[in-house]
Amino acid sequence: MTGVPEMIRKFIRTTLGDLAECRSGNATLLVALGMPVLIGGAGLGVDVTQWYMWKRELQFAVDQAAVAGAWAAAEEETEGTYQLRALQEFEANLSATDDFNTAPDIRLADFAGGTDNSVAVSATASKELPFSSFLTGDAAEVYAYAQASFEEGVTFTSCLIATDEDDEGAVTIGGNAVLTASCGMAALSTDDLSIKVDGNPEIEAGWILSAGGVDEWLKNNTDDVIMEYMSGLYDPYAELSPPNPTESRASRTYSCSAASDTTYADETVRVWRTYSYFRGPSHNNMEPWDNPNAKADSDVTTTQRQIIVPNGTVAGTTTTPDNGTNDVGNGNNKTHEHWTGSRTVTYSNVNVIEGGQAGNVRPGTYTDIQIGCDTAFAPGVYNIVGGQLQINGQHEVSGAGVMFVLYEGASVVINGGADVNLTAMTAADLMAIGVSAEDANELAGMLVFEDRDGPGAGNNGQRINGNANTILNGTLYFPQSEVFFAGTAGVTSQCLMIAAKNITLTGTTDMQTFCPGGSSEDTTVVSTASKVRLVA
Repeated sequence: MTGVPEMIRKFIRTTLGDLAECRSGNATLLVALGMPVLIGGAGLGVDVTQWYMWKRELQFAVDQAAVAGAWAAAEEETEGTYQLRALQEFEANLSATDDFNTAPDIRLADFAGGTDNSVAVSATASKELPFSSFLTGDAAEVYAYAQASFEEGVTFTSCLIATDEDDEGAVTIGGNAVLTASCGMAALSTDDLSIKVDGNPEIEAGWILSAGGVDEWLKNNTDDVIMEYMSGLYDPYAELSPPNPTESRASRTYSCSAASDTTYADETVRVWRTYSYFRGPSHNNMEPWDNPNAKADSDVTTTQRQIIVPNGTVAGTTTTPDNGTNDVGNGNNKTHEHWTGSRTVTYSNVNVIEGGQAGNVRPGTYTDIQIGCDTAFAPGVYNIVGGQLQINGQHEVSGAGVMFVLYEGASVVINGGADVNLTAMTAADLMAIGVSAEDANELAGMLVFEDRDGPGAGNNGQRINGNANTILNGTLYFPQSEVFFAGTAGVTSQCLMIAAKNITLTGTTDMQTFCPGGSSEDTTVVSTASKVRLVA
């Protein structure tokens, strides 16, 4: 202010000083100046509260929608409905924003390097608010996004199952065995070495499952999926019981000579009797007696279905007298019970099964079947009780629609060199011999069934020594025994499944297929649960 007269400078200083010292009307001025700020702050607080409430509700809705959609996408049966399930859950969790939110965007998204392995949901809600819209001229808008990843549950099958629950080496693979069938291997044992390698085999099992640990060799020398210490592994046949139809109860003996016919029939027997009583020392000296315990006249009919009857029996009815006397006591008080009546026998549904030529074997109950000639098994169930089914080399053995049931420690031995072609029963085969449809479907494909209540085959176990001409179509189930498998076996119509307490594959094993072309083993041994988690 250089050049301004001192008088002017003094006036300005004095005037400003007087204004500064003046207190009249300050409160009114400050209130007037602060009122817009106060009102604006209150309005903004109300609007922010609304935004927060909208955001919280909308975020919860998209979170729940993403999780519901992921659960649907994780299951094969519902994967096509994941958008519908997400939308239903989104709409079920709206209240305050229900009238002004946008339809959610629901889609599959990539997560953590995966492809379409998560469900992403986003949505907005937009509405004009009194204060913010006055200032901005636009409606307020909130946005919410959620993403839930999912892992589908996996069902594993297997063509080798060891059912022992605690043995080391429940599955043991020895020497230079070759197992490249890629249809799975499983052990229910919880031992730290439940699947053991003893040698330098070639293994491509596809997947190796264990309730315990597996040999380090498998981790270092195969590309198989290895899953250790799994929970939920189970014996898929644990609840089954072997069938025992009427024709299999007939006691038979294997022979290489011709067998005689067997006749079955339904037998109905009616016995009718009238009783009278006498007293006296002898039949020549007796008088009628009113027995207080007299038997009432009787008429009893019994029926048995498809029992073995004498060969030559034909359908029809025969009646013969049925009279008799029963004397009780001694001396003059001897009592005599007399009866008269008849016995009527009716045979129906007579069925004659021809014995067949030498080497032909019929269903029934055997102690031993030691194959000594070319042999053909007729369709049906064969019970082996306490003995052995032994198939030696140099003989041709065949049977379609058969099942061998082992009782009381019975065993199976198939020696190398034999030409063997055995195929298990189908559900239709089983129903044809009286097995219920439900049980037949469960038992279909069972070629050998060891009774789980028996003692098992002991230290010698069950022995399958196959060769190029050994065809085994079906399941070999030995819940009480160890199976020693050597050589090879082929399949033509059904998959080969080996399920046993313990399984040992010897050094000569060479299994490159367990199923015929175009089919695969479908017996489940474990199913893992689907997993879903909210990741964004």
